[in-house]
Formats: sequence, structure tokens, C-alpha cells
Amino acid sequence: MALIDIGSRKQLFVDDYLIESMTNTSQVLNPAEKVENNPVLKPERPWEGNDVRPRRIVFDDNDGVYKMWYDGKVNAARQGDGEIIVTSEADSAEVKCLAISEDGVHWERPNLGLVEYQGSKNNNLLPRSHMLPYGPDMTTYFFKDTHEEDPARRYKGLVRTGSTSTPGMVFDLYFSQDAFTWVPYDDNPIIDTSPRVGRWGPTNFMGWDPIREVYAVHMENCLHRRAPLGKRLIGRAESPDMVSWSEPETILVPDELDTADTEFYAMPTMTYEGIYVGLLWIFRTTSTTHHPEVVFSRDGIRYNRQYRQPFIQRGARWEFDCTSIYARTPIVQDDRILFFYEATNWRSPETLLALGDRATAAVGLAALPLDGFVSLDGAKGPPGSWGPARVAPYSEMVTRSFGFTGSRLHVNVATALQQWGAEAPELRVELLEPNHETIEGYSFDDCDPVTESGQSRVISWGGDADLGRFAGRAVKLRFYFKNCKLYSFQFR
Repeated sequence: MALIDIGSRKQLFVDDYLIESMTNTSQVLNPAEKVENNPVLKPERPWEGNDVRPRRIVFDDNDGVYKMWYDGKVNAARQGDGEIIVTSEADSAEVKCLAISEDGVHWERPNLGLVEYQGSKNNNLLPRSHMLPYGPDMTTYFFKDTHEEDPARRYKGLVRTGSTSTPGMVFDLYFSQDAFTWVPYDDNPIIDTSPRVGRWGPTNFMGWDPIREVYAVHMENCLHRRAPLGKRLIGRAESPDMVSWSEPETILVPDELDTADTEFYAMPTMTYEGIYVGLLWIFRTTSTTHHPEVVFSRDGIRYNRQYRQPFIQRGARWEFDCTSIYARTPIVQDDRILFFYEATNWRSPETLLALGDRATAAVGLAALPLDGFVSLDGAKGPPGSWGPARVAPYSEMVTRSFGFTGSRLHVNVATALQQWGAEAPELRVELLEPNHETIEGYSFDDCDPVTESGQSRVISWGGDADLGRFAGRAVKLRFYFKNCKLYSFQFR
């Protein structure tokens, strides 16, 4: 019987949980890559002004499309139920809009015909009756609750009410079947942080946490008053039912490796293959910039900040995302992971004034292949300037002992582009006893080499891939690879 039982769960290499040793290899963060036609949604309609800011993006399984609820700004608008009336040129007001997409990259503004704007209902504006309540001092959050069995409560909405001048924060709970028509919870409010707890900063309701089996919320936990280190921090609170909530506990603070002006603004979080993935918003107060850093946890409390570089890089000077990138909760769909983000080319009043009409907010998108956060990168033979490259030795990684269920070993591997003179990409796997002794018939020479990329390549030895007879007993794996990136493995 093995001390670690991985069952049939996919194993990523974001930490050393299952890694016993590595030779001639390293764990490498793979930043999310921006799509070519960024921004995927930018201000283009009169009712959007210079601001398009995503509030929630989901993949609707019923309709087979992505849906984005977003804010625009219309000059001097007042919105009633089903109409918008422009009153003057002095002010601006937020409006709620809907966009849809089949691939997450190309977005359309459907003609909803619900709200009149300047004498026409040919627009994608949403009336108040189709959205969570909001107003000048209200902020809304909602998420799709995959844990909920009641279809009428499939979507949960939270409305932060009250004025920013009050000592605390109040949240009301709403339910919806389609994220368009909302019904309030009978016993609102469900959260009141005043007066003892104080104010939360930017807040992200994670929804159902399948690992800890609770609902969770992450927030800027400095309470908008003097906090430890005098900085913004990340806290977490939990609830068994979305009604009764624990007091927030701080789980992430800047440390000695951070610059003196580093603070944590927010952290959208999801679970992925049994691991918490947080997109930690890094706020640099001297330059007033934001970018996300990806962090990982096994228990939702202790996070690994091994990878400190930006996970989504800010754009070049004056580009739409050159100043602030506010990443949203990732969406896993088909064979990729999508990272939508709100982006601005300004944050400070000084920059806003300097940019004038060029100041904008838009929606960007970056993506990764499945499991692509961190890879074990195999050795490469760097090309020589006048002759063949030095022959690359194999990289090696040996796992800790573990037990599994299933009968076949699948690997997610990407073979690197073969440079001139470099050796061809290759991956082989040995099956070991807990004492490192190679099991007969499953050695390096027995293994059929993998030479092409694939998110689910099956490993075989002499043409035989069946490992069912080893299920339930303790074994180790030794991976040999070169000129490729190894993302994960899984028994099925």
C-alpha cells in the first residue's frame, strides 16, 4: 500500500509534491500568451464611451457560447426600466451590456431590442429587470454554481450595497436560473462587515470550492485601514451555504522578495486538477500598475509563490493594457485555458488627464494549453555557430512512490521545435519499485519513445500499454526527455 495515493487524478508539476528528484531539468512557468487580435472587445458603440469593463464571462453549456456581461459608459445617461434617457453632456453613467462569442476570441453584440437608446432599441443594452440591482455606490458579483442542484438557483449573485463612506460593507444574495432574471434571498443581508471587521477591498467570490467543500470568497483584506505591513493583503472567508460566513483570515502577504511598493489587490481563484490556482493582482504603488502573478496551493490556505514573473505581461507604452491588467477567473474549455482580463492604459488621474480621449478600458484575452501553467523543460542541444550542436543529454525526473488506479499512463507533452543540429525530441518512461529498482520489462530500452506533441499520449513498453496489474501497489516513475516540455501525467 502506497503512502501517496493519486488514484486517477492528473498530476501537474507546479510544486514538488510528487517530484523526488530532477536532473538536468527545471520547472518553468509558461506565461499565458495573448491572442493575436487583442483586445477582443473594445469600445465601439456610443453607449460604451471609452470604457468596456467585463463583469462576468461564462461558457453557457446550454447555448454552446461564451457570454460576457460588461459595463459601458454613456454620456449623461439615466437608466430606467427598459429605457435610457440622455440628459446632458456634463456627466456619464454606467450601462450594462451583453456580448456573445463562439470561440472566446471573436465577439458579437447581439441586438437584444430591450432598451431604447436615442430613439432606437437596436443595441445590446440590458434593462434593470435583467440584471442584479446596481447603482452609483453598488458593486455586483455573480457566478455559476455547479454545486447547486436547484436550477432556479444555478447562478448566485452578490450585491455590495451602501456608501463607500460607511465603516463596513453589506452584501445581499440573489438567485437566478439564467443570469438575467434575479430573485433576492428572503433574509438579506448575508454579510455585514461593520463595525468590528471593517471594509473589504476588491472582492472575488470563488463559488463552490470542491476541495474544501465550502463556498469561498477572497478579498483585499487590509480592511481599508492600517493593516500589518501597512499594505493590501489577501484574505479568505468560507461558508457552507452562501449565508453563514466565517470571518476573513489573511492568507497572503508581501514578503522580503517583493519590492517595497508591492501590494496585493485581489486574487480570482479556481480549482484545477485538485490544485488551487490563484491569479494574484500585483499592485505597484509607485508606478500605479497592476499585473497578475500565478500562485498555487494544495489546501487553499498556504500558497506557493515560486514563480514571481508576470503571468500576463503588460503591453508596450500607450497600448490598451500597458498600465493595468486585472485578470478574471480562468475558463477551462476544450483543450485550452482562457484568461480574460480587464485592461487600461491609465490608472492615476495624472495619466488620465495626459491621455485625454486616448484613455481607454477594454477586454483582453490570453490563453494556455491544458495543464500548461508549469512544465518540466527537457535538455536542449544548443546549435553551434559553425558545426553540429553538442549532443544533449536526457533530462530526468523521478517521482515519489505512489499508488494509482487505472491501466494506462497518459502524458501531456509538447515537443520543442528542433533547431539546426539539435537532437530530435524524445520522451521515455521507466517503471520503478519504491527502492528505485527498474521493474523488468519497463526499462528505458523497453519503452516505446514518444516523439510528437500530444495532450494525452499513451506510454507503452514493447507495444504493451497495460499497467493494470500494478494498480494499487507502490511504484515510482522515471521520466527521460529532451527537447520537449512535460506538463502532466495521469493514469486512466
